[in-house]
This record gives sequence, structure tokens and C-alpha cells, in this order.
Amino acid sequence: MRDIILLAFVVIMALMTLKKPFYGVLMWCWISYMLPHKLMWGFMIYFPIAQFVAIVFLVAFFVSNESKKINVCAPLGWWLLFNLSMFFSAMSAYQEFGNLGSYSNAVKVQIFSVLIYMMLTSRERIEQTLWVVSLSIGYYGIKGGIFTILTAGNLRVWGPGGGYFEGNNELGLALLMIVPILYYLFRVSELKWLKYALAAAILLCLAAVLGTQSRGALVAIVAVGGFFWFKSDKKFAASILIIIMLPIGYSMMSDRWHDRMATIVQSNEESYDGSIKGRLNAWRAAYNMATANVFGANFGAFNRVNFYLYAPDPEDFHDAHSIYFKVLGQQGFPGLFLFMALWISAWRLANKVQKMVKDRQDLMWANLLCRMLQVSFVAYASGGLFLGLSYFDLPYHILITICAVYILIKKELAKPLTDQPALQGAT
Repeated sequence: MRDIILLAFVVIMALMTLKKPFYGVLMWCWISYMLPHKLMWGFMIYFPIAQFVAIVFLVAFFVSNESKKINVCAPLGWWLLFNLSMFFSAMSAYQEFGNLGSYSNAVKVQIFSVLIYMMLTSRERIEQTLWVVSLSIGYYGIKGGIFTILTAGNLRVWGPGGGYFEGNNELGLALLMIVPILYYLFRVSELKWLKYALAAAILLCLAAVLGTQSRGALVAIVAVGGFFWFKSDKKFAASILIIIMLPIGYSMMSDRWHDRMATIVQSNEESYDGSIKGRLNAWRAAYNMATANVFGANFGAFNRVNFYLYAPDPEDFHDAHSIYFKVLGQQGFPGLFLFMALWISAWRLANKVQKMVKDRQDLMWANLLCRMLQVSFVAYASGGLFLGLSYFDLPYHILITICAVYILIKKELAKPLTDQPALQGAT
């Protein structure tokens, strides 16, 4: 029955997309992050729902009156160069097994991120996509948080099968990245019941992060907590919240969780377990690939052949397990430089937006949003050190959101003050 309901909903939304293409953006975000078809029991599990929505959206978008203009800002230049690096990396060994498959998956993310960016032409649209993205991932955080509380953290929380964050480590990172977005939505929401619901969702997502038993997520949560406090305009309230929640969260977890977290720091490399040793081995392999090949070892770099050539322990075969070392191994030092420049440029643009609106109370929502998106970047930068999510949709959605906010604010500030609409602020 649930398969039929999902199919009917998808068809209805497809028809609505033909009239209003932006519905296609919301559908794409929902399907990409929540993977609702993976929650089904019957034929919808195998239905090509993403391809169907993509085709309907593309047709609707290109025949509509929606603007096809790509508003240029600094991060987009670095993004273009990074995509060229990806292309050359893939084409350098297009005949190798698995190379083009990995590249095509990454390109889909890049293409749809650009298309979504072109559609983010108003604050309303920006926030609508944030609602869909954060709640789609948040669904697994809410469910996982309840599970963690009921089991006292004895059992591990996993993400949805078939997605970018199906693993426990990947889910922990994804949840940490959406928590600042949920906080922004909490701050700008006016309905009391909605605020309570969002506050509960944030707490449950944080509980689920602990429930993943991910050591990388614990490192990231410390970094996110510290930077959230730094970026918060309510530092006293944030301090009280952190002081109260940290001991509660720490004490509620099981001995099994504490034993696992205690292995994060060891006196020497030999004391680490096989998981961490495997990461270190993969990182050294990536470095050796980059030093031996200026432009990296292509998108299929992390294979057994390359491990025999470049890894200190060729039998300990792993994925890169790091956004940085994955790009380094695949695209070499030039690709890693472009990858880093892309995120630094987006960070600087977020800072610029905050300065642009500092004297405009009606535009303070943009200030708050950019600050929270920077907190999400901190989660990605710190947690990503231990995960190979270099081409995950979410950081690129945050990137285009910052760019869209910048373009929108620039247009608002160019208007005469008397023509400014009364936008709701967020202080």
C-alpha cells in the first residue's frame, strides 16, 4: 500500500512540476537525501524514481519562463576549475573499470547543484529547499535519536541503504551538517509549536550522532560546538545549553560507546585498531599516488592495483576515508588545491554577506543563515577528515545557498531604501 501511495505522490508532484518547475527542485532534494523509495517494501524499491523526477524537472525547467541565467560570484569560478580537474582526472584513464561510474555519480551532483542554484531566486525558495533538505536527513536523526535514547547507546545507528550516508560515520557527519540549518529554521520560525518541534529535532539529531558510535563524528561535534558558540549572537544561552547537554549526552551513553571513543587518541600508531590503521594506510597511498602522478590516479584511484603500487601495506585495501585524501589521490595536488580554494571562497563569501547586512535589520536573516552555514562547513571540514564524502550533495547545496543569498542581498541593497520590502529579520 505504501508503494502505491508513494507512486501516486510522485506522479502528482511531477504534474505540478510541469506547471511550476521549482516543485521539481524540492522533489529532487527530497528523493536525494531521504531516499523514500528505500523505505518501501514492494515495487517502488526498484522504481527509477530519481531518473523520473530528473527528466520531468529538466523538461519543465527548460520550457518554462524561469531564468536560465547563472549569477556569477567568486566561488563559482573555483567550482568550475574544480569540475575541470574532475573531468581531466576521469578522462586520463576512462577505460579503467569503475572510473567513469564514480565520475558520473559525482557529475550528477554537480549538474543538479547548478540547476538548483539557478532556481534559488528568493528567500522563500532558499528556505523551502533548506526545509526539505534538513528534514529529509533529519528524519533519520529523529528516528536514530529515539533509538539511541531507548537503547542507551548500546546499539549503533545507521543511515538509509543506498545513499551517500548509509554508514554510521557518514550519517553522523550528515546530521551534524544539518543541525545548524535546523537551528536557523528554529530562529526564523514564528509558530511556537514549530519551534518546539525543531528544538526536539535538534536534540534528537545530536543524540543520533552519538548513537552512530562514530569517532570522527565525536571529533566533529566538538569542533561544531565550539564554532557554534563563537558564531552565536546569544553566547550566554549557548554556553548554558552546552554546559547542560554535554554531561547529559556523555553520561547517557553505554560503556561500549565510552570504550570505543577512548581509542581516538593513542600513544603510538601501533596501538590503534584496524579501522584507524586502514585509514592511515589509505592516506599514505593517496599521498604516494599524488607524488607519482601530478594530476592524480583518476576517479578509480582507490583500487587494489594502486594499493599494491602505492600503499605501505598493499593487503590493507580501503577507500580514502577522507575528503582531502580522496581528492588528493584522484586529482593530485592541483585538484586538492582547487577543492580547498572552493570552500575557502564560499566561506569568505559568507563573511562578506554578514558584513553587507550588518546595518540592515530587515536583512539579518541572511546574516544568521550565513553564520549557520559556516557552522555546517566546520562539520564537513572536521568530520570529512575521516570520511570520503568529497562529492556528497549536501556541502554543494550549502555552497549554492551562500551564493544565492549573496546575489539576493546584493540586489536588495541596490534598491532605494523606500522600495525595500519589509522582510522578516532574525536577530
